[in-house]
Amino acid sequence: MARQMMLCKSCGSGKQRKFTAEVTIHFPGHKNLDMPTIWVFPEIIACLECGDSLFVVPETELTKMIEATSEAR
Repeated sequence: MARQMMLCKSCGSGKQRKFTAEVTIHFPGHKNLDMPTIWVFPEIIACLECGDSLFVVPETELTKMIEATSEAR
């Protein structure tokens, strides 16, 4: 079975690769400095030409982000 080439949405390059990562999500603004960060361990698809990258926040962490931003309003 042939591997399907992924093209970068930013530059059109076919030089995209998957990597594992650790991402800490911080909430913006001085009023949110005391809010806890949210750790995410996604698989990232990164373009090796332009650096454009994409990852999906897992549902558990996404729920935390939604709850935190709705409380901050």
